[in-house]
Amino acid sequence: MKIILVNNRFKENTEKKAQEIAGQLSALNIEVIIDNGLDEPYAGTIDFIMVLGGDGTMLRAARRYGQRAIPVLGVNMGTVGFLSNIEINELAEYLPLILREEYSLEARMMLEVAVFHQQSLLTRVFCLNELLLRSNSPRMLSFALEISGQKLEPYRGDGLIVSTSTGSTAYSLSAGGPIADPQLDAFIVTPVASHIINKRPLVVSPEREISLHLLEEREAVIGIDGQIKMDFVAENRVLIKRAPHPLLMVNLKAKPFFTSIDRSLQRQ
Repeated sequence: MKIILVNNRFKENTEKKAQEIAGQLSALNIEVIIDNGLDEPYAGTIDFIMVLGGDGTMLRAARRYGQRAIPVLGVNMGTVGFLSNIEINELAEYLPLILREEYSLEARMMLEVAVFHQQSLLTRVFCLNELLLRSNSPRMLSFALEISGQKLEPYRGDGLIVSTSTGSTAYSLSAGGPIADPQLDAFIVTPVASHIINKRPLVVSPEREISLHLLEEREAVIGIDGQIKMDFVAENRVLIKRAPHPLLMVNLKAKPFFTSIDRSLQRQ
């Protein structure tokens, strides 16, 4: 069995914990690779991915390995842990189940984001939560949204979020978007500070494709999962569609989504 431990190199406690767990697993004749994000993603065969940290570390792991159909377990060492299934102090209890592969998998839709300059592909990225288009200055953006070739009336405002259902509880929720069941495959399209009052959030079939481009020269950026930032100009276009493979999230214990999110919102 080969396991990758993904940790956050900016947090010393996760680095130390990764080394500690690697030692324990090696003693059981399990091959362990530690991924702290400094090197390219490991390209060899992997049986299981364990993510030590918070939601940010899970988002990075999803981008690096989410399209390889490998079970991914979130072990919370952060503050929020929406995407984690167990806490770090529970790992010893659940480790035998992991090694016996006694767990269920929950498939979470991911986004495939392709950025073009005119007709040339600049980059292609996979992400779990969302893509954000926003102004990079105090001025509003004017931009066009197309859904599978259907042109909507122009948008004006600070920007737009296209999220998965998993990402609906992140930036999209803060911008007024709906909370979606994470088992629902859909795009959630949420305007950010729209200047046009009748521009409302949209829930779009995952079978469609979403295209965005600016209608005038403005300083704009796109952000992916809050971790990747790229300049975006009038000659650019971004195309968003469902990624070929979902992220396979490991469930070792029941973690009722609606109960958890309701409690979290009540505490705010």
